[in-house]
Amino acid sequence: MEKELNLQQTFSPLSKEEWKQKVIEDLKGADFDRKLVWKTYEGIPVQPFYTQEDTEGKALPSDKLNLPESTTRTWVNYLEITVEDASEANRLAVKMLDFDTSGILFYLKNPESTNLNTLLQNLPLASLQVSFKTATPNADVLQQYVAYCQKNGVALDDIKGFYQADVLENYALTGAIPDFTPYADVIKVTQTLPNFFGITLPSHAFADSGANNVQEVAFLANKLVDYLTELTALTEFDAKTLLNEVLFNTAIGGDYFFEISKLRALRLVYQTVAQTYGLTEAKATILASSGLWTKSLFDPNVNLLRNTTEAMAALLGGCDALLIQPHNSSFEKPSDFSHRIALNLSNLLKGESHFDKVIDPAAGSYYIENLTEDIAQKAWELFQQVENKGGFAAAFEAGFITESIQATASQKLKDISARKKVFVGTNKYPNATENISVTEIEHLNNDATVLSPQRATQAFDALRLRTLQHQTATGYIPKVYMACFGNLAMRKARATFAAEFFGVAGFQMLGEFTAPDLQQLASNAAKSEADIVVMCAADPDYETDAATFAAAFKAKAPNKQLVLAGYPAAIVDELTTVGVDSFIHIKVNAIDALTEYQNLLFETSKTL
Repeated sequence: MEKELNLQQTFSPLSKEEWKQKVIEDLKGADFDRKLVWKTYEGIPVQPFYTQEDTEGKALPSDKLNLPESTTRTWVNYLEITVEDASEANRLAVKMLDFDTSGILFYLKNPESTNLNTLLQNLPLASLQVSFKTATPNADVLQQYVAYCQKNGVALDDIKGFYQADVLENYALTGAIPDFTPYADVIKVTQTLPNFFGITLPSHAFADSGANNVQEVAFLANKLVDYLTELTALTEFDAKTLLNEVLFNTAIGGDYFFEISKLRALRLVYQTVAQTYGLTEAKATILASSGLWTKSLFDPNVNLLRNTTEAMAALLGGCDALLIQPHNSSFEKPSDFSHRIALNLSNLLKGESHFDKVIDPAAGSYYIENLTEDIAQKAWELFQQVENKGGFAAAFEAGFITESIQATASQKLKDISARKKVFVGTNKYPNATENISVTEIEHLNNDATVLSPQRATQAFDALRLRTLQHQTATGYIPKVYMACFGNLAMRKARATFAAEFFGVAGFQMLGEFTAPDLQQLASNAAKSEADIVVMCAADPDYETDAATFAAAFKAKAPNKQLVLAGYPAAIVDELTTVGVDSFIHIKVNAIDALTEYQNLLFETSKTL
């Protein structure tokens, strides 16, 4: 009879420290922390691996989230419609009901002139969550909505949704001093609606201006406290009552595991805040919606992929409602097709990927549990720091919040410009043949005292659009020739790097070229129609051949730009002397370098 295999006896368990020591051996003397520990924008050191030891003796965040005890996971699938014409908005709303839309957010651009009778006709108000967003608090909109519902036989208990008109977000974006007095009238209406949230706190102004996850969670909590302070003074309702009116509208970004953990951390921070007001069984209600920061203008279909991973992160993070914006909404008016695809992401994750079958799939994950705890702890510390400065409005007036977010955004944008942080289709893997209908990039607000939401890719978008505009106006587009020699693998790698580097600015790649000898290669490059010639080879080949190629090339084409892909430090001065104009490598700020090439080549093209 065969002996039964006992894994625990045959393979003795190893501690995390033993695993770490094995990794250190494999690193052959390299520093473990510098090589493998990821330093994030939040200041959280992310380890290369986590084990059960990282959660032993701790109360796990998943044990404190107060998630519903249910056999199925449900969420509201939201559609946002910007209302400029009530009839057209209603047409779109009714049409999208066919795609399992369970909530509609109407953004009323002109609430005073919007006809709600037209906007709401043929909508199943007793089963559909209908929500409203306005630039400033407007209780009349809600009063009209309630009257319309009652007129059509909808009970107050069946009116579900939320209202968003965040005076603190408006303050952060425009500098307009927040006035909570009109909001008191809003609360008096929503207090009659048990299942309607009157205080919606969005985080998009933070996230889309470049904030990190800790800042986003902390500043949301600070806004909450400001609202409670102001509205308890303006109404007869206490903080415990008002907490039941609160819904968080959080922006979802592309850092998958951090986004999952952010939503879970927000619940923990909210619980702690609520407990200080005497609400012991607090459960945050969270709408997760698409952010602007992660979307791109060029290769916009990649936004479809980004929307998918963001929706997955939101659902795994435990959101109560999901609002995925169409992939092209950041730069043009979405079509019915774009809206349908966005709505179907939720349907796909539910119907095909079965995200509705498990309440908290992240529970017990060593990585996510630790990350949740780290974000919550750091967010609570930042929250207290802001409260010690007098709360959100006071800290914003003093410049603390804006400066904090701008410091984070600056580091993020630096990494994007250096292509350390990748945006597919924009600063890496560009579609070289793409053309677009957009003719100009929206200008950012240069007022450093307020927040400035933007696409993270904005500088690259502007760079490439400038090339297209110049081509349209003059017929000229910069052309790039890759002169390849030496080691096959390295010259291919550097040619690929160079093609991506110049491709993100919309320059035309003529291709990769070789020749029997350097003199012939230099002659061919000089005779080509290229404006830029890039040497592509391995460092040892540069040491023996780059100076020869450069001298031969510049003798025949002194006005063409000669670039070297790489940075052979020992011979840089020599190569510069014989004619190499610039070097491109992973540490170069692509935005600055490509702008210089544009300035030089576009000015030259005017004299052609």
